[in-house]
Amino acid sequence: MLYRGFSQDELEQEYSPRSMIGGDLTPYLDSYAALSAQHRAQMEVIGNVSYGDGTAQVLDFFPAKGAGAPLHVFIHGGYWQALSQNESAMMAPALVEAEQSFATLNYTLAPEARIGDMIEECRDALLWMAANAPDLGFDPSRITLSGHSAGAQLAAMVMATSADELARAGLRVRDVILISGVYDLEPISLTTVNDPLQLTPVEIHDLSPILHLPAPGPRYHVTVAERDTPEFIRQSRDYAELLRKAGHSVSFDLKKGMQHFDIIMHPGTFLPASQ
Repeated sequence: MLYRGFSQDELEQEYSPRSMIGGDLTPYLDSYAALSAQHRAQMEVIGNVSYGDGTAQVLDFFPAKGAGAPLHVFIHGGYWQALSQNESAMMAPALVEAEQSFATLNYTLAPEARIGDMIEECRDALLWMAANAPDLGFDPSRITLSGHSAGAQLAAMVMATSADELARAGLRVRDVILISGVYDLEPISLTTVNDPLQLTPVEIHDLSPILHLPAPGPRYHVTVAERDTPEFIRQSRDYAELLRKAGHSVSFDLKKGMQHFDIIMHPGTFLPASQ
């Protein structure tokens, strides 16, 4: 028994979201890429903007129609080892239609980068956007930060470690939307997901959001798909409850009829009612 009474095979299944869809991710990855390419062709976009010196340190920015709009920043998933901003613009039309600018971040993947490096890169992207808010034309006092799967872990840790630094730079994060995320890295370290990550005991402790809650301030929207694995649902529910007990404004939403890979294809995931 490795973790919470699971055998190795059970743990692998619980932390393999594809186990809930028959194992084949190809249709979803193809849809992500096709929709994102379509939106880039049809919408105004500033693409592959460098926010750092690394080749992977780029973002795409979709401006709202009017100046001074709020900004929604998305951090993609892929278990810290796949995908990029190129497949992560599915939500751009809905957000721009809702009079928000939209940015989708890229970051260096494992094994070339450690998860701690990825957190720092996401923070650096936000700081770059703060410095360039006047040129990009968004309101830095109205920021929404969202992340899916591994991206939710990165977003949660950015808030836990860098909220004060972002605030000093002029960014006010008002809403954080965490979608089908991983908030405890211990079980990840016990599965084959860890092969390219090679998490150390120190990293498991220091990079698990359940052990490092942010200071109260933004509204947190913790959401997970009804057809995610039971462990993904439990982790989301547990993290939301920890935030509530720590004094945060937090909602928990189990998205009916959705699963891990289509939850980010629904505009409502990114436009919670409280916004």
